[in-house]
Amino acid sequence: MKTSTLFTLTSAITLLVYPVFAQTPETVADEIVANANADNIDLSVLDFLDDALEEITTTYEAAPPVRRNVGRLAARQAATIVDVHTHVVPSWYQALVPVTGGNPTPTWDINSYLSFMASQGVARSVFSFSAPGPNVFQGSKGLTIALARLINEQAAAYCRANPSKLNFYAVVPLPYTQEAIIEAKYALDQLGAVGIILTSNVEGLYLGNAQFKPFFDAINKRSGRQILYIHPSAPYVKVNNQLIEANPTSYATGNIEFFFETARVLMDLTLTHTIHDFTNIHYVIPHVGGAFPATIDRVLKTVPAIYDSSLNIYKTRFWWDSAGPTYLHQVSGLLGFGIPKSQLLFGTDFPYAPSFTQAGSLAAVQNSPLLTAAEKTALFTTNPRTLFGSKINW
Repeated sequence: MKTSTLFTLTSAITLLVYPVFAQTPETVADEIVANANADNIDLSVLDFLDDALEEITTTYEAAPPVRRNVGRLAARQAATIVDVHTHVVPSWYQALVPVTGGNPTPTWDINSYLSFMASQGVARSVFSFSAPGPNVFQGSKGLTIALARLINEQAAAYCRANPSKLNFYAVVPLPYTQEAIIEAKYALDQLGAVGIILTSNVEGLYLGNAQFKPFFDAINKRSGRQILYIHPSAPYVKVNNQLIEANPTSYATGNIEFFFETARVLMDLTLTHTIHDFTNIHYVIPHVGGAFPATIDRVLKTVPAIYDSSLNIYKTRFWWDSAGPTYLHQVSGLLGFGIPKSQLLFGTDFPYAPSFTQAGSLAAVQNSPLLTAAEKTALFTTNPRTLFGSKINW
C-alpha cells in the first residue's frame, strides 16, 4: 500500500474548514485508521482496505493547486448551477458493487466528473455514494460500520481536494442505530458533511421503523437545520430469514422500482409520524418524488387527522430535486399539490443517469412552461443556497 504525506491542498484554508487533519498526521492512512480506532471501528475487516486507502491518499496528491488567474475566475463565474443529486464511484467501490439497481455500476473518475460539471454549467455539486452505500454486507455489523467510515473518508477527500466545487452527504451504518449516531457525528462535525444520505430501506426495514427513532432523535437535537437526503434502494423481503430482492418484474430495479421505493419510504415516514415528530430535519427528495405524488391522496385521505399537517411539511421541510427526465411531464404531479417552486432543486444523477439523457433533462428544466425565468434561476442557484445556508462556503 502506498502511504505518502498529507497533501496540503490549500493548506490552512482547507484545514480550517475540515478540522480532522488540523494536527497534520504523518500519513493520511494513519490518520484515517487512528480516527476509526478511536470510535471502536476496525477497518482491517475490509479486505480491500489497502486499495481504498491508496485511492484516498491519491485523491489528496492529485488535488489541483489553487490558482487565481482571470481565466479560472471567469469560468467559475460562468457556471452557476448547484447540483444536489450526483454520485461518486471510486474504483474500489465499483469493484465492490459492480451492479447497481440491476444495471452495471458506471466507471467514474474525478477528472471526468469535474469536466462533466463544467459542461453542464454546474458550479458546485453535493454528492453521495449511491445505494447500497455501506449496506453491501447485509447482516454483518462489523463490515457495515467499517465500510461506512471508509466511504465517508473517501467522500471527504474529494471535497478537501476540490473545496470550491464539491460537498457531500455522509452515509451511516443503519440498521445499527447507535453506531449510525456515532458516524453521523463524526462525518458532520469532523469531515464537514452537509447532510446524511439514507436509503429508502435498510435490510428490508423502512426508515419509519421504531428501531431507527433514536437516530432521528439524535439528528433532530443537533443545532441548526439538519438535512437528510432520502435515496431509493432495492426493495427486499425476508424469506426463511434470508433477504431477497423483491423486484417482481424483468426490468432493472433502478429503472422502475426505485420510483416506487421513494413512494414507500415517504408514506412510511409520514404514517409513522417521523416527519411530524422531528421538526429540525429537512428532507431532500430525488426525482421530484418518484411515484410518491400519485399516492398522497389515496393514502392520506384514510388518515385525515394528519392530511393537512403532512402536506404542510411537504411544502416546507421537503426539497424536491429534478434528477432524471422529470421536467417533461412528471413534475406536474408534484406541483399539483401546491408545492412552492422555492422548494425545487436541480440534480443530474451523474454518472448513474446515462450521459445521453443529461442535455435533455437540463433543457427540460430550462424550457419548462411551469416556471418563470426567475423561478428557474432560483431552482438552479437560490433554492439550494437557502437549503444549505452556511453549511457550504459559497
